[in-house]
Order: sequence, then C-alpha cells, then structure tokens
Amino acid sequence: MERKLIALDLDGTTLNETSRLNPATIQTMQRLQAAGHIVSIITGRSYQGSQAIYDELKLNSPMINFNGSLGHLPHQDWAAEYQFTLNKAVVLALVNQREQLGINQIIAENKNSNLTAGEDLVAGQFFPEVANSPKLSAKTLTRNPNSLVLIVKPERRTAIIDWIKARFDDLVDIGVWGGPNAILEITSKGVHKARGMAYLAEHFHISRQNIIAFGDEHNDLEMLQYAGLGVAMTNGTAAVKTLADDVTSYDNAHDGVARYLTDYFELAE
Repeated sequence: MERKLIALDLDGTTLNETSRLNPATIQTMQRLQAAGHIVSIITGRSYQGSQAIYDELKLNSPMINFNGSLGHLPHQDWAAEYQFTLNKAVVLALVNQREQLGINQIIAENKNSNLTAGEDLVAGQFFPEVANSPKLSAKTLTRNPNSLVLIVKPERRTAIIDWIKARFDDLVDIGVWGGPNAILEITSKGVHKARGMAYLAEHFHISRQNIIAFGDEHNDLEMLQYAGLGVAMTNGTAAVKTLADDVTSYDNAHDGVARYLTDYFELAE
C-alpha cells in the first residue's frame, strides 16, 4: 500500500469524551507510523494545548496548530516550519472595544506563549494554559499572534461577528465553535486546516488521493473535503457528515478513528 498522510483532528475525534487518548488509539497510530505512514495532528488547539497528546502518541511527524496557522516539528528545529499571523491592529481594536462589544475574554496565542484580556470561566475548561498568562495590551503585544480566541456573551455573538467583518473582513476569517459555549476563533484570511494539511502532503510528496482526514466540527470541513478520503465522526455535526466521503461506525468515546483505520489498513491480528 502506498504511504498515506493520516490527518487527525483532536477534540471530538481522536480524543475521547474526557479529552484523553484511549489505549487502542495510541497503539493504532504507533503501528501506522511504524509502517511508514505519516500520522499528523491537525488541530485548532495551541501547541501548548496539544503537545502532551503528541508526545503520548509518540509521533515524529510535523503538527499543525491554530487551524492551519502554524506548522512545525515539535521539540525540534524544522527548516520547513511556517506560520500565518494576525495584524496586531485587529487585536488591539478588539481589546479596546472588549467590554462595549460584550467580549468576556480575549486570548492572543503564539507557538510558545499567550496573552489574555478579561476573564471567563470557560477559558479554564478549554484553555488551561492561559491561567497565569500575562495581560494583553498594546505594551505586551510585541508581535502578531497566530490566532485569536474570543469568549463572548452568547446574546452578543452575532453583533460581534458583524462588527469584526465590517472593519476587518479582508484581513481575517471567523470561526464559530459548535456547542453551548459562545467562542469565536479568528485567523488570518484564507487560513484553515486544509491549507496546513496540503502543505504537509506536498512536503512529504504524498498525493491528494493518499490523504485520509478525520474530523467532527465546522473547522474540519475544508480538510475533509480536500482529502482523498474525508471521514466524519459519527458524533460529528450534520454538516460534516453530509459533506464527508465516509462516516465512522463508532464515536470518539469508543475508538471511532482507531477502529476505522484498523479496518482500512487490515491491522487486526
């Protein structure tokens, strides 16, 4: 079998319902990597929020963070590392209007650091690495961030999106988290997971038809559509399952990705 690029979303996909790796998933990914396939995490999470998972899987491949804004090789210098960033002016405009707009917390993220303005209990649940982050201000924001996360008042979400689009639509894209929490992700215009995945495929000389991608949410759509085989989780959104080439038989709590790949590669002993 030709070498494949296996692209893994994390939350709701590779990770179980407690945001951890099941033993079967670890074993399957290590077997595929040992067989010569490229197993790569492609996530909206920060590097700080995904490094432990990468290490537990014992991967040696590059990783894509911030929904395609950062591509790098963990723990090593990689000549092919890339990053896309947001103009600081966008960040500071939101910081200055944070309270008036109804934004509870702003998190500006880079590869190895983050800054925050405001406070929200949700941040501790989804972004534990920001607990003791320095304050985000014009003085502390010394470089353009890779990604911006806004935790907003639910009733203000649409108005905030409209405000951003009216001023910066040519500079940024806005992603809306699914589920009950009102969280917006802002990245540089035209940057998404598929862009990072395509970059890896080109780097490793893997054709598009030899890419297998797994995901469950809105920010996985471009990736699943670009891959030769885009697989939605059975616990994924209706939109993702409709547009994917296939759907797993099992959800993320029951080794959906590992079981699918075991069947696909005929790994069962």
